[in-house]
Amino acid sequence: MKGTYILIISVGRGTWFKPGSLQRVRLPPGCYVYVGSAMGPGGFEKRVFRHLRKRKKARWHIDYLTRLRSVQVKSIIYTPLQHGESRLTRMLSSLGFVKMVKGFGATDSPSDFSHLLSSNEGASKTVERIVCGMRRSGIRFRVFNPEALISPSEC
Repeated sequence: MKGTYILIISVGRGTWFKPGSLQRVRLPPGCYVYVGSAMGPGGFEKRVFRHLRKRKKARWHIDYLTRLRSVQVKSIIYTPLQHGESRLTRMLSSLGFVKMVKGFGATDSPSDFSHLLSSNEGASKTVERIVCGMRRSGIRFRVFNPEALISPSEC
């Protein structure tokens, strides 16, 4: 499965982190949404397994966030859209999600400002809002629970 995905992320307490070459940032506790793509070998499954692991070498901006103890991936939404990050980021902005850290996850799409957005609601309401927006936009998708994606070898 190759395509684009959205991670719904919970930050349990305010946290400082430095995502690669970007400036050090502070995220207050709350719910965040990250848009990424999985076009390489292994596709969506391999990329999401990586995001769910805490122990990993940071390769992408999102790795610096997902490896923090106070951060948890709550849900994943997959779409077969190839290179759909910009489209999904625009859709999320139109739904009221607010772009956060300049350049975060948007190295390949500098006009996007950021692929990390904040939500003013909890994880389940955030998923509902995204699902409704994707349906209205005619985007095919599937919602995954992270526990269902953890392979036995990851335990």
